[in-house]
Amino acid sequence: RPPPPPPPTGPGSPINTKYAKAVQSEQPNGEDVQQAAITRIKRDILVNWALLPPGFQMLKPIDQLVSTIHAHFPPAHGVPGHEYFAKFKAVPHSDLVMGGAMGNAPSEEKLKKAVRKIRFFLHPDKLPRDLGPEQSFAVKMLWDVTSDAWEEFLKHKEELDWING
Repeated sequence: RPPPPPPPTGPGSPINTKYAKAVQSEQPNGEDVQQAAITRIKRDILVNWALLPPGFQMLKPIDQLVSTIHAHFPPAHGVPGHEYFAKFKAVPHSDLVMGGAMGNAPSEEKLKKAVRKIRFFLHPDKLPRDLGPEQSFAVKMLWDVTSDAWEEFLKHKEELDWING
């Protein structure tokens, strides 16, 4: 008896649905100033970094997110900067792919290493204690999206392995 297929990925997957709903429903209406700023940061990160246009219904592939995350650290999206974020060494997209002979597909091992680097850098225990609420929220959003995109990548890989297996 074959194993059941893995959970769906793509536009209708639970992870993609979570972020698509956040973009559509997060409109400030009478919120206090701090909550309005958090809502704006969330929307900016999702629209400008995390979700694929034009419908903003799916997360971008993990290799695209990993190679561009440094551009979304504070002071991006109107969030005040902090010296900590200048320490991050960006991961070029070319470092994440297997090479031209393999169709420039992302290497799972290289991606795994880059995701670990990001998770370590953004881990709450490693962050400076003097981050403001907007900085903390932006870091949490970047952490969450990166983690969810990595999970989507692994689910998609499992689906392909199951189909090809």
